[in-house]
Amino acid sequence: MDGLILPGNPLFDLTLATAIPPGWRQAAESCNAQVAFVAEPGSGLLRPASPAELEDYLAGGEYDERMDELGDSES
Repeated sequence: MDGLILPGNPLFDLTLATAIPPGWRQAAESCNAQVAFVAEPGSGLLRPASPAELEDYLAGGEYDERMDELGDSES
């Protein structure tokens, strides 16, 4: 069994940014298995989003904010 990945470990930020979040299965079941994962601006942590929440994420500015954080000026 592998040990815990704690802050300070080179894999810590990568693991947080790419790990499927807890509760994703319940989110998928609540929207007929149509779930996307979106990165929170500020932290980059993934969260499940229904199709309506994904649309809000893309159109409401959160996506653009996240792209700005990553240095993508073409968003």
